[in-house]
Amino acid sequence: MIQNPFRSFKSNLYLSYWIFNTFSLLGTWVDFTLRQWMIVEMIKNEKIALQYVGVYNLAKFIPSAFLSFLAGYLSDRFNSRTILVLIMMIDFLNACIISYLVFTNNLNVLNFLVLAVFSGITSSLYFPTRSKFINMLAENKGDIPSFFSLQGVSFNLSRIIAPLIAGYLSRNFGFVWGFVFNAISFIPIIVYLITIKDNHLKYPRNRGLSTETENQNNLLNNLRRTIEYINSNGKIKKCFYGTFTVNFWGVSLVSFLQVFTKEILGANINFFSILMSVLGLGAVIGAFLVASTSYQVILNFREEFLILTYGLLIFLLSIFPNFCLAIIFFIGVLQALIFGFINNKLHLLTDSVILGKVMGIYSMFNISLYYFGAFCLSYIGYFLGILNLFKIVSIFIILSAILIGINVKEGKV
Repeated sequence: MIQNPFRSFKSNLYLSYWIFNTFSLLGTWVDFTLRQWMIVEMIKNEKIALQYVGVYNLAKFIPSAFLSFLAGYLSDRFNSRTILVLIMMIDFLNACIISYLVFTNNLNVLNFLVLAVFSGITSSLYFPTRSKFINMLAENKGDIPSFFSLQGVSFNLSRIIAPLIAGYLSRNFGFVWGFVFNAISFIPIIVYLITIKDNHLKYPRNRGLSTETENQNNLLNNLRRTIEYINSNGKIKKCFYGTFTVNFWGVSLVSFLQVFTKEILGANINFFSILMSVLGLGAVIGAFLVASTSYQVILNFREEFLILTYGLLIFLLSIFPNFCLAIIFFIGVLQALIFGFINNKLHLLTDSVILGKVMGIYSMFNISLYYFGAFCLSYIGYFLGILNLFKIVSIFIILSAILIGINVKEGKV
């Protein structure tokens, strides 16, 4: 069933959030593009750069692994709007510091890693908290897929535009102005979150979990109960298997695209920014497809077929690197479809009283495993080379998709 992908913009509250958050995401992706390229600027040797990419992502993984569930736990117990403000103020400070270090020519591999640790902390806190906050903007269940799909559109539109901005600013004005742009981008969304009134938000009701579960204060008990809840639902469990496969093996490869660009294609940051934009363009189209799909279809869709195709595309990239623009475009489409369906399924299937905690664990799978995957894969790339790394990753994704389809049972909703 096809629906209007922009139906959620009827809510002025959500429309305002979407606009300010999109501007913030533009800055985030400018920052991401520049930080990725700074690695190969600081470290000229391909193999050492690959290792440093791994260490850089490990620095972001460690806080994410330990704080993701805590973030979901806190978002279920405290005001998610307030937590979001604190997260974005820390990210704003991080952007200001790296701007200063680049401007004064004092950025080095050590302080670059320290800033990565703080970025890992805020990333782990941000995702489950933002999920809970957006849920509170939705008037009814049917709005949820549109709300989150449009977040995917916003995220991926930024992935198209921001790398081009990063390339333009670095080429004409220097790297520092991209980081300054990121710092400025946080200001409107912080002001929006501070000024919005709590009575405009829809606080969740208990949708069937016991009062004992809702009021449980012990963090470890909450973690155990949440894992049991996830394991008891075949569709939710399957979402986690799919997320693990795509993030650990697939999305982590984005961390090595700058090495691929410089060493395999012999190109510079301008082509790298174009490559990142093409990835974002594909993802925008995928996000629009998800936004146009009814929640009944989303609930019953078998995402392992998408994961299988995703693995095949990565294999093609390793065989035909000169066709990278076309292949990367379709990889972007598949990534957005996979995560769009999985993210919406989780929000539709999960009881609202436990949603923050479930999304906290999902955040660990969705963000932390990306960082950890990049760390592990960096050593494969170090010994076998970047193209062989892509081949190995594609094989694991294809095999995982087949196993998920065979072994994970799910019923109709």
